[in-house]
Amino acid sequence: MEKSVKEFLERVAEKTPTPGGGSIAALAGAMACSLAEMVCNLTIGKKKYAGVEEEMKELAKKMKQRRQEFLKLVEEDAKAFDEVMKAYKEGGDEQKALKKAAKVPYETASNCLSIMDDLLIIARDGNKNSITDAGVAGYMAYAGFNSALLNVKINLKYIEDESFKKEMEESMKKMVKEMDEKLAKIKAVVEEYL
Repeated sequence: MEKSVKEFLERVAEKTPTPGGGSIAALAGAMACSLAEMVCNLTIGKKKYAGVEEEMKELAKKMKQRRQEFLKLVEEDAKAFDEVMKAYKEGGDEQKALKKAAKVPYETASNCLSIMDDLLIIARDGNKNSITDAGVAGYMAYAGFNSALLNVKINLKYIEDESFKKEMEESMKKMVKEMDEKLAKIKAVVEEYL
């Protein structure tokens, strides 16, 4: 995470499996938070938006904190998959490693879902000159969510614990429905203004 964007993308492009899709999913979540924070900051201090200033200050702080959580997940995802590779090569506990590799992107997806209500408030109440940035934040969170779930699913494919798989699959099904509904609300707010 200390690398420049250019360096990070070069690392992703290399002939190594990490950082891969799971890390990119978490990065999409972090970018959603950055954009949302920007909209809050562009709202704070404007006379026209004095009525929502305190709310925007709180949300800006919250988005900054959430961004840090996503950045940790960028690293954690790469580490979790490296542990899977190591377990296969060295005869370690493959199932344990696969579960961890499923749980990390699951957390990324959960985090993407959990910021959507705040993104809706930011789109609705934030500086209207930046409403499309709030919309892009919604789309980035949505992309991060669906991308993370792909990574959960590929790991579940190799997990033998049926109850673990079933629980994860049922939870993801509910999350997808919820996420689609939340994105639709953000889209409606943004498109109504445009």
